[in-house]
Amino acid sequence: MKSEIFCYLLLILLVAELLPGSLSGNNPRYEKFLNQHRDDPRSSFHGRYCNTLMGSRGLTKPECKEVNTFIHGSKRQIRAVCADGGVALGDLRRSWRPFRVTTCTLRGGSTHPPCEYKENTSPRYIVIGCEEGWPVHYDESQIVTTA
Repeated sequence: MKSEIFCYLLLILLVAELLPGSLSGNNPRYEKFLNQHRDDPRSSFHGRYCNTLMGSRGLTKPECKEVNTFIHGSKRQIRAVCADGGVALGDLRRSWRPFRVTTCTLRGGSTHPPCEYKENTSPRYIVIGCEEGWPVHYDESQIVTTA
């Protein structure tokens, strides 16, 4: 009897894992957020960090994205900002603690590939939009530094 209950619970967890938006966080907007804004641990591209990462993440096609920030923190740390690890800032949430981030800014005036970026790495409080407890938007306009 106990083994049957265990099997049913296991089956329910497996099904939940496969369903979009389930307990596992298979939320398309969250997955897009992670692709666009999370790099932990920080990748090493020997002086070409932004150019390489922006390209590999699909942020240079069809046009070069002008500004993009990568957060160097775990999924758990970033998701916590949507709960007790952050404070309300209008419709957004600001982290209680600073994260190490790298901001990639497009050089020159051309928005067509090949894209050339300059990078700036610094500690910063992050400001994100959350949907049902999941980070789905990074607000590039909110720069809250630690100094």
